[in-house]
This record gives sequence, structure tokens and C-alpha cells, in this order.
Amino acid sequence: MVRLVVGFVLAMLIARPLGAQRTPTEVLSRAVILYEELQLERAVVLLREVASPGNGGATADERLSAMKYLGAAYALLGTRDSAVAYFQRTLERDPFTDLPPAIFTAQERQLFAVARQRTFVVGAKVPQDTGFVPGQTMVPLRFVTTRHARVHASVRRAGAGEPVASFRWTGEGAAESSWDGLDEGGGRLAPGRYLLEVSATSTADSLTDTVAVQFDVRYDHPPLEDTVGLEAASLLPERRPPSVARSRLAVGVAAAAFAIAVPTAIGHGELGSTRKHATVMASVSVSSGIAAFVLLRRGAAIPANIRENARRREEHVRLNREIRERNAARIAGARMIITPVSAEPR
Repeated sequence: MVRLVVGFVLAMLIARPLGAQRTPTEVLSRAVILYEELQLERAVVLLREVASPGNGGATADERLSAMKYLGAAYALLGTRDSAVAYFQRTLERDPFTDLPPAIFTAQERQLFAVARQRTFVVGAKVPQDTGFVPGQTMVPLRFVTTRHARVHASVRRAGAGEPVASFRWTGEGAAESSWDGLDEGGGRLAPGRYLLEVSATSTADSLTDTVAVQFDVRYDHPPLEDTVGLEAASLLPERRPPSVARSRLAVGVAAAAFAIAVPTAIGHGELGSTRKHATVMASVSVSSGIAAFVLLRRGAAIPANIRENARRREEHVRLNREIRERNAARIAGARMIITPVSAEPR
């Protein structure tokens, strides 16, 4: 008997830490099961544990779900004020919260409607990672108010003053505004972070509420091509170098020297007439060299190369123009990707 008692006590001591080690997700799942089985008092204990601000392991969504089920459980228990209070806290954190008739009873939904009328809040959502072509297709921006209200929404660049898009309407409950992804001037938004800011004023008692949703904008398109540079090595020389003119002059001078030197070396000074002819030849050679030097210095351009380079430059301009046109077409057809920035419910 002593051993049985000791074993039972040890089992209880071990069970408590194991129970305490359950994650908030497990606790919430167990609480929902108890709620569905109408073991409401036990469900309330677990739901309060998850919804507690001191429960640092629970996510914002888990706390929100726990508060919603607490309101439902208290409604079934007949604790009207507690039910409305928890429903109000739920709506304040997420105005989009609703009680589907397939899951919740008419009694629960009636008290939820009371909480909606006692709470004035506005909510907004942007599409989750929706890719669309701005100006060609539309995306829905979702809004909700818990009462009939005048609503003004605007999209602005984070840190900027003027909005890039604006929406106004009057209504109650959920609403959608289609947006083409363009600014008020019809231009594309630059990539970066934006704010969807919403303000609402109740038409019944002029109560106001505001909310801001952050989202990032980026674009998805095929890779862009780089333009082609025109390298100097790909062009032909358009002018002859000065060395060509100097070489022609040198050739003329050398020819003149040769014309004089040959008769002198062969005739040993006895070929007078030949020397005269040599002098004439030398003069002609020097004159030709000088003339070639002057002409080459003045007109060193190479027309054929100039024409070929002009053709190559035109081809280079045409290729880059086609590349820019293809890039512009890819950018024009780029899909805008909207990604909401996660935030804790208010």
C-alpha cells in the first residue's frame, strides 16, 4: 500500500510539469475540443491561460482565437457581460472577426452583435503576395467597420506626405475597393514600403477610429539585358599616322642620295652627263618625297575606314535601341507583388 501511495504521488508530481510543458497551440486545441464537447468550465480555464498577457509563448493569433472562444463559452454559460467584454476585446484587435453560423449558435452570435454595436473600430487588409500587372488588372483592398461609418482610405509611400491613391465611401461591415496599382497620375509605384491608412467616422455618434497597414511593393519581370558598349578596338583607324608621311619623305631623300651617289661611285667623276641626269633624278625624288609628305600630312584621312566606322556606329546604336525597347516591354509587363508587413493586432 505504501508503495502504491508513493507511486501515485510521484506520478502526480511528474504529470504536473508535463502538463505545464504543453505549448499554447496544444492548450488552445484542447480548449476548443472541450468547448465543442460543452465542457465549458474546463475550456474557460485553458482559454484564459492562452489569452493571458503573461503567456509569452502564445502568438497574437492564438490569443485572438482564445478571446473569441472565451466570449462564446461565456455566452453559453449565460454570463452575458463577460461574453460581450471578450467579444469586444476580440473586435478591437481584429475587426474582421466573425462567428460563422455553422460553428457558433444563435445565442453566441446575438451577443457578438451586441459587442459590435458597442465597439467602433475599422480594419483594413491588403492582398497577400498578389501578383498583377498594374493598369491591366485590379486587386481588392479589404475594409471593415463595426458600425455604419464614413470611411476615407489612402495609399502613401512610407515617409511621404501626399497619397498616391485615395478611396472614399460610406457603409457598414465588410467592403472592398478595387485598385489598379497605379498612382493618381496613372504611373507605376516605385518599389518600396507603403502604408494603407484608413480613418472612419461613425454616422451615428461621430466616433472615430484609424488603422494603418504596411505593405511592400516589388516587381517581377524577366531579367533585363545590358546595353552594348562600343570599344575603340572594334573601330578601324580613320587617319594615317604621321610616320607614313615621314617615311615617304625619307624614301624620297634616300632615292635622291642614291641617284647622286651611284654615278659618282661608278664613273669616278668622269661621267659628267650622267651626273647631270642623276642630279635631275635626285631633285625629282626629293620633290616627290616632299610632295607626298605634305599631301599625307594635309589629307591623312582614310575614307573607306571612315565609312565602315560610321556603319559600325549606326549598328551599335540600333542594337542598343532594340535592347532598350525589349527592356521597356519587360518592365511594362512586370507583375506588381504586394506583400503585407506582419504586425501584431492592436
